[in-house]
Amino acid sequence: MLLKKLDQSFYDENTHLKEALDLKDGVWIKGKTRGYGIVLIELNELTFGVPVRSHIRHKASYITERSSQPGILGKGLDYSKALLLTKPDYISSMPFKIDTRQHELLKDKAIFVSKSFEKYVTKYVQAIRKADSNVLTSNEYRYTALQNYHIELGIEV
Repeated sequence: MLLKKLDQSFYDENTHLKEALDLKDGVWIKGKTRGYGIVLIELNELTFGVPVRSHIRHKASYITERSSQPGILGKGLDYSKALLLTKPDYISSMPFKIDTRQHELLKDKAIFVSKSFEKYVTKYVQAIRKADSNVLTSNEYRYTALQNYHIELGIEV
């Protein structure tokens, strides 16, 4: 499981995204685009960058370290903020560093994480096709960045 950062070119070329981390009203928040750590996941010939986050509050995630803070599940991968990386140049050659224990856990659970992310995406696609408002308004999907990729996911618009 590759742990990388997004290249500056991703930020420059993707100001149109909805619900992406650190993007507000088409402008990347200065000082917040801090080397967005991502795990690369291949799904149906598409490359997604699933971000590493510290304060995940919902179950659309893979938690590597639990939090004792109320309302926060912990650190891990946030499926809801996954970004489609349409160009190899969007992936920086710079490594992203996380705690060794967390990194080992991600490597050990690579297949599980990939399957879990695939289920997340599949459920979203099915919910869009069925106009299932219960799923689409849930905490896991209400603010998903997948809404940016309907064409690539084969969802009729």
